[in-house]
Amino acid sequence: MAGILITGGTGTLGKKLCQLLDARRTSYIIGTRKECNDPAKVTMDLIQNTGVREAVAGKELIFHLATDMKKDTEATQNLLKALGGQSKVHLVYISIVGIEDIPFSYYRQKLASENAIKQSGIPYTIVRATQFHEFAHSIITNLLRYRIGILPKKIVLQTIDVSLVAKELVNVSQKTPENKTYELGGAEILKLGQMAAIWLKVTGKRRWILNIPIPGKLGKALRNGALTTRYRKKESSGFQQWLANYLQIAE
Repeated sequence: MAGILITGGTGTLGKKLCQLLDARRTSYIIGTRKECNDPAKVTMDLIQNTGVREAVAGKELIFHLATDMKKDTEATQNLLKALGGQSKVHLVYISIVGIEDIPFSYYRQKLASENAIKQSGIPYTIVRATQFHEFAHSIITNLLRYRIGILPKKIVLQTIDVSLVAKELVNVSQKTPENKTYELGGAEILKLGQMAAIWLKVTGKRRWILNIPIPGKLGKALRNGALTTRYRKKESSGFQQWLANYLQIAE
């Protein structure tokens, strides 16, 4: 049986990670909540805390990518309890840049998950990434689906190719865990309004966009670049290049 377990292996990042491991002919098991007979998958539910102990048994490397907007910390704690402080496991956790500076409930969950991992005694590596290009595309597409759209134009983002984040996960997994946290972000920093203008240009759509500012400390943090990092991946494509390629593939 493979010594690698991936939680969240069917998500955007998980799929890219699996592709990289497949290319290296590296065996792994994907944790899934669905009952299945696939030998490459194991049934487990981190929220309900079922099948977790069985899924982690004998694993030497765990990529913890699964997340939940309301119960991320609970899911992570259930994983840690199942591991029971094993010192022979390398736990690689994906997190988000800026979570300690943004008063948003989901980010508090991610930060609490990080702290739980650090206090668990399990060897770990935490990789904090900025938002994926897919994230910005999804927001813009949803908010500009009508001729008149609303958008918090002044939010500052540093979106990155998800494939580069997957490569970083593989890279850190091959090193001896040093209980460290790493950050990486995209090559360019743009306001959401600028990204919307790129989206209109590439898609050929026309929209009248109204700026809807996000109030309070949350809005201030997002406008002041809390979601960005100085650790840029210069090889990451810009949003315009990524979007053009993405739409071409989708056709």
